[in-house]
Amino acid sequence: MEWATVQHLDLRHAGGRRGASARPLQPHAAAFRASQAIVAVAIGTHVVEFDALTGSKIALVDLGARVVRMAYSPTASHVIIAILEDATIRSCDFATEQTLVLHSPEKKSDHVSIDTEVHLALTPLEPIVFFGFHKRMSVTVVGTVEGGRPPTKIKTDLKKPIVNLACHPRLPVFYVAYAEGLVRAYNVQTYAVHYTLQLPVDSTIKLMGAGAFGFHPTLEWVFIGDRGGTLLAWDVSTERPNMIGITQAGSQPITSVSWLPTLRMLVTISKDGGLQVWKTRVIINTNRQPMETHFFERAAIETMDITKILTLQGGEAVYPLPRIKNLAVHPKFNLAAVIFADMSATEAAKNKAAYTREGRRQLFAVLQGARGSTAAVLKEKLLALGSSGILAEHQLQAQLQEQHLKGQSKLTISDVARKAFLHSHFMEGHAKSGPISRLPLVTISDSSNLLRDVPVCQPFHLELNFFNQENRVVQYPVRAFYLDGFNLMAHNLSSGSDNLYKKLYSTIPSNMECHPKYILHSQKQHMFLVVFELSGPSGVVHEVVLYWEQTDLQAVNSKGSSIKGRDATFLGPDDNQYAILEEDRTGLNLYNLKAVATKEALENNAAVLEENTFAENPTANPTQQQGSVQFTFESEVDRIFSSPLESSLLYVISGKHIGLAKLLNGYRLSTDNGLSITTKTDGKKFIKLKPNETVLQVHWQTTLRGPVVGILTNQRVLIASADLDILSSSSTKFDRGLPSFILSVNVVGWTSTYLLKCNCNKYAWMGQQSSINPFH
Repeated sequence: MEWATVQHLDLRHAGGRRGASARPLQPHAAAFRASQAIVAVAIGTHVVEFDALTGSKIALVDLGARVVRMAYSPTASHVIIAILEDATIRSCDFATEQTLVLHSPEKKSDHVSIDTEVHLALTPLEPIVFFGFHKRMSVTVVGTVEGGRPPTKIKTDLKKPIVNLACHPRLPVFYVAYAEGLVRAYNVQTYAVHYTLQLPVDSTIKLMGAGAFGFHPTLEWVFIGDRGGTLLAWDVSTERPNMIGITQAGSQPITSVSWLPTLRMLVTISKDGGLQVWKTRVIINTNRQPMETHFFERAAIETMDITKILTLQGGEAVYPLPRIKNLAVHPKFNLAAVIFADMSATEAAKNKAAYTREGRRQLFAVLQGARGSTAAVLKEKLLALGSSGILAEHQLQAQLQEQHLKGQSKLTISDVARKAFLHSHFMEGHAKSGPISRLPLVTISDSSNLLRDVPVCQPFHLELNFFNQENRVVQYPVRAFYLDGFNLMAHNLSSGSDNLYKKLYSTIPSNMECHPKYILHSQKQHMFLVVFELSGPSGVVHEVVLYWEQTDLQAVNSKGSSIKGRDATFLGPDDNQYAILEEDRTGLNLYNLKAVATKEALENNAAVLEENTFAENPTANPTQQQGSVQFTFESEVDRIFSSPLESSLLYVISGKHIGLAKLLNGYRLSTDNGLSITTKTDGKKFIKLKPNETVLQVHWQTTLRGPVVGILTNQRVLIASADLDILSSSSTKFDRGLPSFILSVNVVGWTSTYLLKCNCNKYAWMGQQSSINPFH
């Protein structure tokens, strides 16, 4: 996984300055709406609201002064609450494009700068805002609506300087962080003390005070980034909160802590611009005391390359490399806005040549200090320079990769010094300098799981050419199915309610993580095939859970089983067969459902399990008792998909081709007693894939010309015949994104003879003319 640029929001003509000689400004604050892909950006004296998916500007409001701190109001989604440089608290309503002064300073001469530390906290339970200045002894609360609560100064029960404020996103709890690491939780209405978060008196770790707060979206976990570089996690679900995690993230103060909801990870920003991503792990063992030091572990995500972030998706390079100041993370989507420190002030104090000499001096000191060290130690030291904008991280990565390809495992000091020197010299003469007038929106992309952010659901496709039928009546299904963790959920299309349809796993080992990958549902067989990814200390394995629907209302238990495998699909026009792709990506097991199509046959087979237990016994498969037919692909296969043709399926080798495999009794291999499936394209119809192209969705439709298939890849949309003759294709990106489905759910469906592709903000149809036609 790595950080990648989605798009750049153009702010070159915003900020309040006019004229050809006006110098462009740089955005200095950003915030996302809680449940929509909308971002507000502060630049100059203006606050601009954008559609984060399309990059379109929605509204612009002039506040009269620059924003120091801002956030969307949790009680009114279209309102921004901000602290300005003139020390006033204002609300900005984007619906009416009006502003309201909520609080004015006692002295008109009071003034704060953008770099001044001010604290702001909003609660979703009341239209109020808590704010205060750094290391003051009191907190002020004021209403966020006209005619609301008047400004009230609150004296806390502790006579200590206040270093931060935060409100719980769901509970009526208000957190006040004091110096020396103590955090006290108060009631939002009565200000009564609930509990105190602090380390034991005999602890050897010395805290300096909370620099940032973060909250888990569902669990009662509070994350605190200390100004001494310590990262802590507290479980506040009990009367006496417990510290469940602690680690040293570095020596610099932590200024930002955010939870990444789609990846279930934590991202922290330090004052020097260092960005780190953490995984949280809870190991519950009654025979052993919990280890707080094992709660946080570094996530396997590449370090953010600032040069790449600025140059991808139509951006431009900047030198000197800016330092990351803040990261605004969307609470629902895999989306974040990167706020950089304004390097123009640094450039005014010293010119580029002086800055380059200073960077080379620091680089030389690091190289001298790392003499005799390993490449890993050298890389860690150079990353510190990369986060501060002195050395580009991707240059070091390129050097390491180049040495590895050459078969040279050792990285010499002279190689890195030469690469760093040449890069800084090149950037000094060719890169742009000055403020960054575009705001990059970034995401974490996973090349091995491109559908990570798309909900695992079973889209329903109907015969929509009912205009040619006599009665012109369409029978819509009662419910749509999707996965929430390892729970099979049913969404009622009439009432809009969501119900737990089946718990596919009763228990999961504490050291294992279970993530759903794919779901297939056969209405003809009343059967589900659900593929899960199980990751643990020993590695990653996949498992296919088979679940038969409860068709008899008098039955108490539903039946099912599980099989080891990384992918699955139904076969045949009646879904009377299903295939499981084994973990090695070459083995394929074919099962027949004809003998066990009825519920009575399943019960008589005596190979089914009771409710909530079938996923724990991989040998209890009713069809496995009858024996499966084993096949072997000649080369590794990435995905398998269904086919309406008898005993046939589609297989995908990413970056190479899509082929049609006939599962017939052919030549028997003597090594594994399996049946060989050739993946060679000689003399066969196939669809050639582009380099790095992989197939995401495949859906079939019956037409007057026979069955045709709609194929969605990460680069294009295809319509092909059953013989894999391409009838229509389009290589044009339908919407913006990396790729388009990272920010929204894409669905491919059929309407008559047209292929319909939609996401949350656009629809398009493609016919056999190979053109995509959008409509709203």
